[in-house]
Amino acid sequence: MISRIFGKPKQEPSALATLDKLNETLEMLEKKENLLMKKAAEEVNRAKEYTRMKNKKAAIQCLKKKRLYEQQVEQLGNFQLRIHDQ
Repeated sequence: MISRIFGKPKQEPSALATLDKLNETLEMLEKKENLLMKKAAEEVNRAKEYTRMKNKKAAIQCLKKKRLYEQQVEQLGNFQLRIHDQ
C-alpha cells in the first residue's frame, strides 16, 4: 500500500555499469571526432578546388565550415577530458 503512494525505492547504479556507460560515451565521442576531422579535411580540399577555379567566396565558405568543424572537435576533446577525470 505504501509503495503505491510513495513509489518504489530507486536502485543505485553499480560502479561497473557506470564505467561501462562512460566507456561507451568515450567511444562515441571518438567516432564523432574522427568524422568531424574527415569533414574538415574534405572542406580544405574543396577550398583548394574553388581556389583553382578562381571562386574566392566559395573557398572562404569552405574554410569557415572547416573552422566550425575544428571548434566542434575541440569541444568533443574537452568532453572526453571531463569523462576521463570522472
